[in-house]
Amino acid sequence: MKKKLLVLLIGVFVFTGPAGAGPQQPQEGVVELKGKDIKTAVVRIRGYEGVAPLNLFIEPGTVVVWLNQYKGEVKVTFPQKKVTLACKSPVNFSINDEGVFVSKDIPFGAVASLCFVERGTFEYFIERTPMSTTWRKSDHFRFEGKIVVK
Repeated sequence: MKKKLLVLLIGVFVFTGPAGAGPQQPQEGVVELKGKDIKTAVVRIRGYEGVAPLNLFIEPGTVVVWLNQYKGEVKVTFPQKKVTLACKSPVNFSINDEGVFVSKDIPFGAVASLCFVERGTFEYFIERTPMSTTWRKSDHFRFEGKIVVK
């Protein structure tokens, strides 16, 4: 029951955007797909316990949802092949000045999602965001993974 509710809530948020956001204007790098073309894959971020799954093999039009189940904030980074084209309404991602999608900090219990439409291999890493000036390097973790869009 909890899993069905989580999937439903993620689906509603991913496809409609945040509450009160209103109609969104088309922006550069954003593609609109029909509902039947969109699939979903969930990556669970568990902090020191790891990330599951690290590697995804998906089809174009798949929304990857990173669910932060770790007690602190984390960030998703694509260091090499950048995501420059995605479906409408990415959550906790924005387009930077270079025209690539970058993750915002993802708080505990929140999600970030990005719909992949370009084929290729997108390596990424997830790391903990420093929470204060007392943050120590020993508090750091980083997990690397990849998304292969066939």
